[in-house]
Amino acid sequence: MITGFLTFLFFFAIVGSILYGRKLIKTEKVDAVFGNPERSKGGIHWVIVGSSFLLLLGVFFMEDV
Repeated sequence: MITGFLTFLFFFAIVGSILYGRKLIKTEKVDAVFGNPERSKGGIHWVIVGSSFLLLLGVFFMEDV
């Protein structure tokens, strides 16, 4: 039961963060990233995608043990 909940939570975090990132890319100017310290502070949603994907892989492979 806990594994199913975690799988759903990780999958939801991955999809939600990717959709948020795509929406953010459409609303911001893409070519202004170099030399702009305000834009370099964001991006936590990509950290959520990466860590959730790795945890989802871990849950998937730990079920076989």
